[in-house]
Amino acid sequence: MKSTPWAVFAAVILTAALCAFSAAPASALDRSNVFAVGGVNVDETAANSAAAQQQGFASAQRLAFMRLARRLTPPEEQARIPMPQLDQAAIERMVVSVDVEQERRSGTRYLGRLAVRFDPAQIRNTLRSAGFTVLETRTAPVLVVPVATADVAPETAAAWREVWATGGYAQELAPLIVAPGDLTGAPDWAAAQPYARAEAAASALYVTLRVSGANATAAAVDVNAGGARDRGAISATIGGAGDAAAIRAALQSLADQTNARVQNEWKAQSATGPVRSRISATAIYADEASWERIKQALQGAAATMISEIRIEAVGRDGALISFTFTGRLEQLGAELNRRGVSLEQSPQGPVLRLSGAH
Repeated sequence: MKSTPWAVFAAVILTAALCAFSAAPASALDRSNVFAVGGVNVDETAANSAAAQQQGFASAQRLAFMRLARRLTPPEEQARIPMPQLDQAAIERMVVSVDVEQERRSGTRYLGRLAVRFDPAQIRNTLRSAGFTVLETRTAPVLVVPVATADVAPETAAAWREVWATGGYAQELAPLIVAPGDLTGAPDWAAAQPYARAEAAASALYVTLRVSGANATAAAVDVNAGGARDRGAISATIGGAGDAAAIRAALQSLADQTNARVQNEWKAQSATGPVRSRISATAIYADEASWERIKQALQGAAATMISEIRIEAVGRDGALISFTFTGRLEQLGAELNRRGVSLEQSPQGPVLRLSGAH
């Protein structure tokens, strides 16, 4: 349908009104909280700004609940068990907080990117009552490297990175952490390893965007110390007239599909594979302050992959510690290293010490 001059003028006025409001600073969403859902985008129109914002918050809570329900349940159960259909009041009772990551407003419209935190006990009860198994076991992060082929427009390549950075994937069971923008090029573990180590990731997932007409594809390749693995390609159609909004929607779909593939693979592994192991390690330290830092690192890692920590014995310069961890040993080493503690293998068994202390 051809736009009339008045329609074009109205669109310009609305865009100017929205842009007149600066974006709010993004909230610091704790990525260790699996019951938090970030990157929830809403676009609501109402009689006035306050009503539009209220609708936006309500919409964000509904969308976040569905995302969280899919996050915490096995895909095979999702295929045969209907998701709980809750009214707005029931969802709101499970919400702990709604934070604004970014927002814009006009007199009648509200556009926001919100983060919603839920009460864990209520979410567990709701999903289990519906017949679902609730999965909460997490693994070490995966470093995501969004890149694009040379023929992709710079603004599209920038949008590709942005959908990953703002998509809320860091709270997933397999957290996806976006690499800094200076990591580019073909999949290369040697190049990615320093960035991965900083995020306690044991692998890097390069996702390469290609756009051809109305078709957008993302080819995923996982690299780690053991080599490279092709994770296949995902595609999405750019709808509408191929404007910026349509392109971004297609890119978001690619990121969501890639994330779902990674999460489902981890869920299958955590449900059937030997993902939890018990380890006994010797902590070596020079003084009380060093010992406290090692304990703090272990307690911090308890938010991601360590549980059931026991201090078996303590001496002046060493202690014997046992704990259970989820994932691979190299992932555990990366997580502890990010927190300033190295995990080394010795003839007597695993050794924990402050990084750089020998």
